[in-house]
Amino acid sequence: MIEASLIGSTFGDRYRILGAIGEGGMGVVLRAEQLATGQTVALKLLHPDFVGVEQVAQRFEREAKVTTQLSHPHIVKVVEFGQCNGRLFLAMEFLEGTPLASLLERSGKERGRRLSVKRTLAIIRPVLAALEYAHGLGVVHRDLKPENIMVLPPRGLLARENVKLLDFGIAKLGDRAQAKTQKLTQHGLVLGTPGYMSPEQAVGHQADVRSDVYSCGVILYQMLTGHRPFAADSGLEVMMMHLNAAPKSLRVHARIPAAVDSVVLRAMAKRPEDRFQSARELRQALERAADARSASAGVSGLDATMLASSPPVRRTAPRWIGLVIAGAAAAILIGNHLRPRGRVARAGAAAPRPRPPPATPRASHAALRPPNRPRRRASAPDRLRPSPHVSRPSIRRRATGPSTPSGGGCSGG
Repeated sequence: MIEASLIGSTFGDRYRILGAIGEGGMGVVLRAEQLATGQTVALKLLHPDFVGVEQVAQRFEREAKVTTQLSHPHIVKVVEFGQCNGRLFLAMEFLEGTPLASLLERSGKERGRRLSVKRTLAIIRPVLAALEYAHGLGVVHRDLKPENIMVLPPRGLLARENVKLLDFGIAKLGDRAQAKTQKLTQHGLVLGTPGYMSPEQAVGHQADVRSDVYSCGVILYQMLTGHRPFAADSGLEVMMMHLNAAPKSLRVHARIPAAVDSVVLRAMAKRPEDRFQSARELRQALERAADARSASAGVSGLDATMLASSPPVRRTAPRWIGLVIAGAAAAILIGNHLRPRGRVARAGAAAPRPRPPPATPRASHAALRPPNRPRRRASAPDRLRPSPHVSRPSIRRRATGPSTPSGGGCSGG
């Protein structure tokens, strides 16, 4: 339990305690201000109950030693380590973020929040990069869980969220520290968390980098489905399930791509030799699975059109253009059908008189006049002249000859 008397006090004339952050198995974590620099730090203090316990003090010191040796953008930085007033302390950089465990929680519900494949990879990729770096230095974390992964909000308009790996309290420092680690195990403190513990850790066997790969597989399972692969009433039952029970496919709980499902289940293989042999192999396999998913279905609704190959596009005119063309053609045909045959009146001129029916030869000769030739309006003297189309014998015949029975017209010769 966090000591309320510490809040507002000064620790060793070096730090002013500002508030509480959390509590672990070996100590409490407080938010404090470094008096010399004014920097806000996370101050981890060993529990008073463990003062004088040699094994616990060694473990606490080892955490400080491990974290001090590690310098990586995705691993928390150590500011200072020491002892004050008989209590060991570890000052680390203060991280204003959200633990992954809080992102996955859903209050009042048995099943937690499920993250998308894209968001899951964005969080787990930095964790695997940090583990790859630590494993290269012979450091095995051995207590990977969502509580030890901090997600920091982006700083800047184009920046991305950052991820930090915490708590190397039970890390293994290579083979040379194995004997000391076994002595600490005999003290009775749990090396790992049952929900995320590898099968070899559950039976007390040696844990190597593949144990961290297994724990990452469990974390991935929880992030993608909303709950852990194994759950029981006690930690011992959960440890036995890690040893003997096969996890269900992720596709039983959620719509997970088959390639991603295969990678996560392989990371959780019971035998270490059947898993990915390094954090780097796991990271590369996840990226390949995500790329295959993007090419087929897309990470999001738009990725399928952005990443998948598209068939050739046939350019077709809109339907309304065809309707307009058909209507215009119909209008032209109707207009041609209704247009009057013969002469066309000039613009601004009077419309021509209707042509009388061809009842007389004179009308017949008028009908033979070319249609495009303008009709000259006859003057007064011209009206008295005989028509140039009628020969003079025809005129004399009309004056002297007998009348024709048709009446009202002259026949042309």
